[in-house]
Amino acid sequence: MSLEAHLDALLAPASAEQSAPPETVRPVVASPKGWEPGVRYEPGGTMLVTAPAADTPPQDETGWRARVEELGLVVPAGFRVRLVEARHDPAAWHRDAQGEDAVTRPVWRCRYLVEPSVPGWASAEDLNTLVRDTMRRRRRPRTPAAEAARSLAVVYADPQVGKVGRDGGTVELVARVAERFDKLEDHLRDLGKVGRAPDSAYWLDAGDCIEGFENVTSQAFTNDLTLTQMIRMHRRMTFEGLDRLATAFTRVVAATCGSNHARVRRGKDPVGPPQDDWGVEVMSQVADAYAKNSDAYGHVSFVTPEPWRDTVSLDMSGTVVGLAHGHQYARPEKAADWWKGQTFGRQPIADAKILVSGHFHHFRAQQLGAGRLWVQAPTLDNGSDWYAMRSGDVSQPGLLVFSVTSDGWDDLRIL
Repeated sequence: MSLEAHLDALLAPASAEQSAPPETVRPVVASPKGWEPGVRYEPGGTMLVTAPAADTPPQDETGWRARVEELGLVVPAGFRVRLVEARHDPAAWHRDAQGEDAVTRPVWRCRYLVEPSVPGWASAEDLNTLVRDTMRRRRRPRTPAAEAARSLAVVYADPQVGKVGRDGGTVELVARVAERFDKLEDHLRDLGKVGRAPDSAYWLDAGDCIEGFENVTSQAFTNDLTLTQMIRMHRRMTFEGLDRLATAFTRVVAATCGSNHARVRRGKDPVGPPQDDWGVEVMSQVADAYAKNSDAYGHVSFVTPEPWRDTVSLDMSGTVVGLAHGHQYARPEKAADWWKGQTFGRQPIADAKILVSGHFHHFRAQQLGAGRLWVQAPTLDNGSDWYAMRSGDVSQPGLLVFSVTSDGWDDLRIL
């Protein structure tokens, strides 16, 4: 062919068949940032696939798999394809062919996860989805019928009436207890505001109601009341505390246990059985007085230890709570071992899920075993100076309160 013939062939118009675009050419759809088609490989062989935009999203795994394989990926044996995110873009712009003007049409943008057929946690996306879906779940609203019975525990521990220490004597003790009773009323208002108002109250006297004279020689010179005055003062403060609860609740239970300072003694040695205790006696006196006015106090009941016992247990809204003073073991660290022994010996606190004690003059709480709780209450006294000099630790006074339901405890505070 001559040179002129070649030039004529090059300049001739192309046929319609030659000028048609290939069938494999797809419209160009712009992708917003973060939605560019591609694959992110995760540990364990999983793949997070962002597919090109489509007019409609696939409806099942067969369609999801097809969209992934269109990118040239091979889904391994033992893996599945799952749709993890789909977003509708109502105004995505298209260029249907090279050189044509852009138009807008709605599209769907989808992400797929290629993961093992047996679910696992190798994929970060799996964990992200789990956390997102779980945290976005809304709790069901509570209904009045679903509200459980709720009891308030007020732990009145170790006032040791008559004792003089760094924080004063009887005058300062009475002021301190009165202030805590006022804070108790504030606590009840707080519980009502958050929808956790108790429907019953338990006064837990954890022992050592008076200082006494017989435990150690120094007590004869560090008291500001006589023995009968100590007992009288403790009785009147107990009256005051119970009267406030009796006014606020339709059901009140007052309980006490045996202790060391309140035990009837000759020198350091106890006289008589464990229930020969001034704290037990005062509780009996209050019970006798309340029985004379059933109109005002008929809803108040009393619990004291059985003969030859110095601990008690109470069913508080479906949870058994035990009360012991704590002088039965030498150190607070021994409380758990002592409680285990009491359980094996079928003693009064054997079935307790919560054990409340005093004696060691500082707050401590410890979870034990399968869901049991030991709570050591702080003191209300004027200070344990002998212990501070020996150890350097200084006890902080307070009135321990917490709430109990059949599910356990909550709202624990030191007032």
